[in-house]
Amino acid sequence: MLVPIPGFAHLLYLVPDPSPQAIHTRNEVPREVSVLVRVALDSAFGLRPITHLTPKLFDAPVRAHVSARRRQGFTESADLLSCHVQLGESSAEVCGSISVGARRTAYAARLVESGGMWRMLNFRVLS
Repeated sequence: MLVPIPGFAHLLYLVPDPSPQAIHTRNEVPREVSVLVRVALDSAFGLRPITHLTPKLFDAPVRAHVSARRRQGFTESADLLSCHVQLGESSAEVCGSISVGARRTAYAARLVESGGMWRMLNFRVLS
């Protein structure tokens, strides 16, 4: 907003609009988030049975993606290289990289918290 300078008829100065309040986010990643990501990755690469992906904790698209990967024969062991979690008020977005043999690939997941329990809505391993 331009405001006149007292004593100067033709000069104005700019007063910036007030900055919005910072959004409060959690700093510490809940243990359940990392456990759900690990279970999904282990199931996608054959280290765990698909039955560990319970409908209570893993949504249908997650189970479908893991099942499709297993049907295609992706059962090599994978090493976790990085895991980045961005927490919101009641959600989390996870991305990272894994090493599968000599290849490196990425994964991404979206989780939500409701009723004090975390649930994985989406999960993809890029190939």
